[in-house]
Amino acid sequence: SKELVDYNLFLSDGPLRRAVSVLGGDWAKAHLIDVGAVTGSREIQTLSVQANRNPPVLKPYDRFGHRTDYIDFHPAYHEMMRLGIERCKLPTFAWINRRKGSHVARGASAYMMYQAEAGTQCPQTMTFAVIPVFMKHLTQTQAKFFDWNKATQYDERDLPIGRKRGLTVGMSMTERQGGSDVRANTTVATPIDSAVRGTGAGYYLNGHKWFTSAGMSDVFLTLAQTEKGLSCFLVPRWVPHTEERNRGFNFTRMKDKLGDRSNAGCEVEYRDAYGEMIGPDGRGVATILEMVHHTRLDCTMGSAGLIRRIVMEAVHHTRNRSAFGTRLVDAPLMQNVLAHMIVESEAATLLSMFLASLFDSEDAATAKLCRLTAAVAKYHVCKRAPSLAYEAMECFGGNGFIEDSPMPYLYRQAPLNAIWEGSGNVICLDVVRSATVEPECLTLFVDEVIKGFPGSDPASAEALAGLKSSIMGLTEKSQLRRHVTNMAQTLQLSLLNRFGRPEVAAAFRDGVWQKGLSHYGTLPASADLARILEPYHDLGNA
Repeated sequence: SKELVDYNLFLSDGPLRRAVSVLGGDWAKAHLIDVGAVTGSREIQTLSVQANRNPPVLKPYDRFGHRTDYIDFHPAYHEMMRLGIERCKLPTFAWINRRKGSHVARGASAYMMYQAEAGTQCPQTMTFAVIPVFMKHLTQTQAKFFDWNKATQYDERDLPIGRKRGLTVGMSMTERQGGSDVRANTTVATPIDSAVRGTGAGYYLNGHKWFTSAGMSDVFLTLAQTEKGLSCFLVPRWVPHTEERNRGFNFTRMKDKLGDRSNAGCEVEYRDAYGEMIGPDGRGVATILEMVHHTRLDCTMGSAGLIRRIVMEAVHHTRNRSAFGTRLVDAPLMQNVLAHMIVESEAATLLSMFLASLFDSEDAATAKLCRLTAAVAKYHVCKRAPSLAYEAMECFGGNGFIEDSPMPYLYRQAPLNAIWEGSGNVICLDVVRSATVEPECLTLFVDEVIKGFPGSDPASAEALAGLKSSIMGLTEKSQLRRHVTNMAQTLQLSLLNRFGRPEVAAAFRDGVWQKGLSHYGTLPASADLARILEPYHDLGNA
């Protein structure tokens, strides 16, 4: 076999190109072709390997014993950050180009970048996701220091924000005693001046955070208790108006993670750490969830991108590997395995891109649909990646189990997005929350699905009856995973009927949606394996 390198991730991805076109992103085609060239290059794959085999190192003190809480990254990490921020424009593209298709185009870029390297996408996603929070909640004084327009540039230097060209933002939400139950957080915020409280005021924070994402970010969104309840705060590495190091903000250790090795996940202690309140006092969860809503989009986009990369690696290997007198890709059973993975991949791509299109709308009804769909899509797409990564590894045989192969890296990365930003059970409960708080979102969801089932044929009737049954079943707490999965798959089938290849839609209907989740390589005899695989024989047309 041979390496899969130096191909354009946009031009070679037919499902992505079709989704961008039908969802309003065609105006950004030149940019996406450039992003595709960057993310499919040998150069970035080499950088990815270097950054993941040389993970960041915490250096809490300098050589004189002064506390610095500095994290040292391999140069490859900084180069990928620069490419993602300055050339691919991942944090800012959607906010600078405020028009139909801007989130579609930006989502397509994130989908491609995640295929190249996932760890650097954490700080870029956090920075992207915080911009609407900054637009809505920063005071004028805060906006002077934390100007999101700086996020168009990357500046890795550890300096006060006023002296830097760039801006990156991280997040600290969970604590060891509560995990996803952030309302159990015990970190306390005390006003520096008892006469000045609320939005924009300075506070001292005391407590800890079990997970802090992207440790060398310039500022972090975090949660702490005030007299009015859990509130949201900006905690900078350097105090903006004095340009002194935030001495109460200390890393205790780096997380030794299964995957995402290039990125710096940390544990933090606050000992009179300087912070400024952002958003209303006592409304911290609501404020930070505005950011989380956008990070869930990238979890979905990232997993769909990872699935695409995994499938392409498997197809490429089997096209270039022969055994028992034939190319692996020509063996009927292998064709079923590959076609099954392709069907899942194209369904994931369409669902994630459709979700991105909902972020483009400022319509109130679409916003409700978006909140529900983000949870449904994040749950399902992210959960499909790990099993697909294993199946692709099996396509490689023993070579896929060796660290020189890309498969171990992809396999370790695959579970992350299903766990981050709300694991499976939490996301299912968020679906229920959306349905309870905004029940009209369920009608909007059904209306969207119906667009892909315009006829009165038995399959359409079965799909809609099953969807309505799942919606009614959201009251059955022990069955939520089954119902949310059906909601996701029925929406995927609807989107494939509208925008996908007919042979893929038919195989998804008969081999995935009707059967439920099963082992790969079990598409029924009715599936047109040859037509499903045909575009994947040429990287320029897949």
